[in-house]
Amino acid sequence: PELGVEEWRKDAAVGSMVLRCLSMRVVFLALVVLALTPNVTVADDEYGDDEDAEDAAFGDEDEEVNSCPAGPAGARCRGEVADSTTPPPARRLSPEWKAFEGCAIPAGDDVGGPEYITLEQAKQRCGSSPECQGFTFEGTNPQGPLSGGPVWVTLKSNFDCVDAEWIGYRKLEPQRSAAPAPPPPPPPKPKDTHAVMLEAGQGRGVALCLTGQVRMLRTTQLAMEQYMLGVLKPDLFLYGPKKPDENDGPELYGLADYVKSARWEREDIRTALYSDTKSSGRVIDLEYLEIQGNWFGNQCLDPPLRDNRPGSAICFYYNQKKCLDMIREEEQIRGSPYEFFAISRFDFRWIAPHPPLDLLREVDAVWIPSGSDWEGGINDRHAFMPRKYADAYLGAWALVTGGEAKDVMLDTLGAMKVNGYPGPNTECFLKARLAYNNINIERFPSVAYLTCTQREKSRWTQCSGTATNDAPGWLYKDEMEHATRIAKCVRSSWTQKKMDDCKEDISRLYRGFR
Repeated sequence: PELGVEEWRKDAAVGSMVLRCLSMRVVFLALVVLALTPNVTVADDEYGDDEDAEDAAFGDEDEEVNSCPAGPAGARCRGEVADSTTPPPARRLSPEWKAFEGCAIPAGDDVGGPEYITLEQAKQRCGSSPECQGFTFEGTNPQGPLSGGPVWVTLKSNFDCVDAEWIGYRKLEPQRSAAPAPPPPPPPKPKDTHAVMLEAGQGRGVALCLTGQVRMLRTTQLAMEQYMLGVLKPDLFLYGPKKPDENDGPELYGLADYVKSARWEREDIRTALYSDTKSSGRVIDLEYLEIQGNWFGNQCLDPPLRDNRPGSAICFYYNQKKCLDMIREEEQIRGSPYEFFAISRFDFRWIAPHPPLDLLREVDAVWIPSGSDWEGGINDRHAFMPRKYADAYLGAWALVTGGEAKDVMLDTLGAMKVNGYPGPNTECFLKARLAYNNINIERFPSVAYLTCTQREKSRWTQCSGTATNDAPGWLYKDEMEHATRIAKCVRSSWTQKKMDDCKEDISRLYRGFR
């Protein structure tokens, strides 16, 4: 009250300014304190919550754990023991490279522009780019410049080659570890007992085939029985066409005592040929008919094929196949194969004994009599062999109908013989079959020849040495004279010495055409 009003106002204003200044300092100091104080979790209420405090504490710990990398790489960070069994991450394999000389990758499909880099740098650039499939540079040395320096290289997203003095490198997928070995193959099926016995030569007895038209048997049967059947003691299998006037087959004379099976049929071989042959129109009418020679003689067919080729080869092959079928049927019945097999002709006239088994069985081969190796072939009149070779010897029909006959002859006789003139004959086709199956051939001196009369003879040959229609003669004089000389040398029995001493080389007689 003692102060005046004016002084009081001045004092009040000064005090207000001082208070205001102090307040600002306090606020400033508070902000500084808050800035320097660590981050502290504050409870929601005055007294706090023990559970919330624990959660807050463990929350900080989880946050620290979660800062470690996931997976095995963060095991050490989290204090865990690494699992030694965990495989390491797969290592990326580097691609492989194949160089092509004289190869320029065509223009286009560039990965970037040309780069002046070394060969190794080019491999690294292309290898690291999924798009790049190769690169190319000018030159003739796949290793690049001799100095090892850089060269202008173009990376390519597509690989191809054009001929130029460039080098092309192709990126290949890296070779990975070999795949596990495949499981072992299943055990082989047990072999057929019959086939095993055939291969081992464990059969018993001799099977003899006589096939085709029964000619001259009235003349040949006595000598055949004495000199061949009496020596080999075979089971006889007969097959041939049935004549229109026959009901029970031809007269067999003394051969009937040896017959195991005989079959006479009214044949339709032409129909069988086309029905059994795969792609018959192409194989028969194109491939086979373009090969000349009587190996495909077909005038025995009704009607013949379009070339009307002389000879009866197709019927000959069919008859052999039917006889082989008969032997197989008998072997199934008796439960074992034959040990040996022989084939001959009804009109073969024997004038001395057939070589005995003891002289033939020691050699694993097809035994064929000398002579009649026409035009480079092998005599197909008669043969003696282990039973295992019969399927190949009598297999002409199977090769013809299977479409393999031409290939077999080309492989063994050669293109000049097969495609040239006069072409292969039946003897050549037999030689081809035996060679194709790697079957050895041995020869014994022939003591038989083909006989005939003017009434009973082949339609394609002339009968000689006969004065009347019914007197027996011969088809080939050289064959008859050769057999006669051998018979005089052999006389009534064979020895190993006679097998060697009685031989004659008459190959010169069969080099020309029949």
